[in-house]
Amino acid sequence: MSKWLGIALLAFVVMAHTTFSADNEATKREKKIRETSAWITNSFVPWLTNEFSDVTTKAYSEWFVNPFSKTRLPTWLTNTFPLIETEEFPHWLKDPAEEMLARGIPDWWGDAMKRIPTVPRAKTLPGIVRGPYLQLATTNSIVVRWRTDFPTPGIVRFGSTPGKLTKEATASGTLTEHIVLLTNLQPDTKYFYSIGTRDTPMIVRLTNNIALISTTNATLYVSSRGTNIQIAAITNGTLVFSITKRGKLSVASLDRKFFRDTTNTLFLVSTINELLYLSVSNKLLSLTTPDHIIPLDGGDFGKKAKKPTRYFAVGATNVTFTGADSNTFFVTHPLIGPSRPTRVWVLGDPGTRKPEQKRVRDAYYKWTGNRQTDLWLMLGDNAYTSGKDDEYQGSVFKMFDAMLRKSVLWPCLGNHDARSANSRTQSGVYYDVFTLPTQAQAGGVMSGTEAYFSWDYANVHFICLDSSDSDWGEDGLMARWLKNDLEANNQDWLVAYCHHPPYTKGNHDSDKDKDSDARMRKMREVVLPMLEEHGLDLMLNGHSHAYERSFLLDGLYGHSTNINERVNFKSSRDGRTDGTGSYLKRSRGPAPHEGAVYVVAGSSGQTSGGGLQHPVMCLSLNVPGSLVLDFNGLQMDATFIDDKAVVRDYFTIIKGASK
Repeated sequence: MSKWLGIALLAFVVMAHTTFSADNEATKREKKIRETSAWITNSFVPWLTNEFSDVTTKAYSEWFVNPFSKTRLPTWLTNTFPLIETEEFPHWLKDPAEEMLARGIPDWWGDAMKRIPTVPRAKTLPGIVRGPYLQLATTNSIVVRWRTDFPTPGIVRFGSTPGKLTKEATASGTLTEHIVLLTNLQPDTKYFYSIGTRDTPMIVRLTNNIALISTTNATLYVSSRGTNIQIAAITNGTLVFSITKRGKLSVASLDRKFFRDTTNTLFLVSTINELLYLSVSNKLLSLTTPDHIIPLDGGDFGKKAKKPTRYFAVGATNVTFTGADSNTFFVTHPLIGPSRPTRVWVLGDPGTRKPEQKRVRDAYYKWTGNRQTDLWLMLGDNAYTSGKDDEYQGSVFKMFDAMLRKSVLWPCLGNHDARSANSRTQSGVYYDVFTLPTQAQAGGVMSGTEAYFSWDYANVHFICLDSSDSDWGEDGLMARWLKNDLEANNQDWLVAYCHHPPYTKGNHDSDKDKDSDARMRKMREVVLPMLEEHGLDLMLNGHSHAYERSFLLDGLYGHSTNINERVNFKSSRDGRTDGTGSYLKRSRGPAPHEGAVYVVAGSSGQTSGGGLQHPVMCLSLNVPGSLVLDFNGLQMDATFIDDKAVVRDYFTIIKGASK
């Protein structure tokens, strides 16, 4: 009995020990699984998410279940990262111990990422919504301005030919308003330039459930949802996409040297700027994009398209790059002093956005042809009705885009512009959108303000005055600056301009103090004596929406009823070489009281009638148009062109001539 009892007890002990061992192993395994799962959740997932943020995390919980499966992580890796070959799966998958995983996964992952190419995230390019436009040119510098729809660095590339823009200028900051100063330029030299970044569009052609997607100026990338691991890529080429027999996507090169079947039903096809989703839907290829579709076959795009496009481009909705062509250039100012042929375009009160403004613009473009416009002036009221930013966008930046990018605009402030600007504080739209000289960068005497200033071009001295919002007092800052500037000037020609005219009988009357707060009278009484004392040749104004041109005039500072033709008319000729004769001035440079011509050219955007009977005027016209000045040595030819490109007036001033 005792023997069998002993055997039974031994068997029980063995059985109990065996059961205890099995239970112990199960407990250890459960613990290992819990620890591994905890490590996956608390350590690996945060690490992988931080290191590789595009990878989706929703499948992590499926990797380890009870009992532990060695197939789930490899399956996830295969689907997520198709370029990882099966034989590259690490040895540590055979042992899910926490310690081994902790060492193995990061080491293996870091090594794998070095060998596996990734796809850059497609980034929308900033669109150019204004410009480029040229400002503040000198003999060795110029300012290029433009606006983008969201902040970006400001870079201008420039050079001697459109295809060789080897130099670069930048402005600090990431902004939407870009003001870039180009320096160390050569005088009287033509430079081509560009701004922005070229778009990288994709060209898509759909034929028989096959998509051919190509690029001509970028790399085309293919990846899958939830990762930026590259499945395929080609530079300046075409990839072919189709559906496999299993209903999955495949991708290949045109020559089939590259081919890959995948387990994916969705591809992300992208360039660095554009993105296209290519998917399998009801055994058909389906394409969607957050970017702009440009049909190339006359079709439409979208669910409601009557004729779905099968050939289209995927690109940006806005202009992202401009320049590097024959129409985007600037010419630096010539050296100050020596003469050179110079053409100046003058627009008065242009900013109406009416049909007349466009006709006047187009008439000048037709008349001037290929002749370069060296600079152009706006005589105020550049943007009706209140000089707001959106009004400037339509009246100036859209209307004159072609001219702004190749010739420097020198504006002055009009009374309508002053409704959204303040000259005393240098604030408001006018002062925001223009860059004008305050430190005599382009010649003349420093004014310290953009409200009034001067500059030189070849042998011509230009003075811009603020008749709309600055102090007109005889001891005011503007009058004192003007006196200093005039005394320092020794150029052959002196041209001044501002908005309010000293003489007009158009829709404004310079004899009436109630008109325009007596600014026109103040012009005659305060400014004209200084200008004429220092050799004024030509005065340009707007305000009245008409064309009025005087005889060669001097010394009339009162009302029109006070005129004395024998005293105030230095010449009663019509100023025409084929008429009664040009206006002749004895002195070559600035000399006092030899006479000046006063022109009201305020009909560049509309006409508003008026009596047009001011006695100092040689000719008055109620027609839309613009004025052109051509300087050639000591001769200036002025031409008024209407909105049909017909010459309606012309006159000549010759300096250094005998009477």
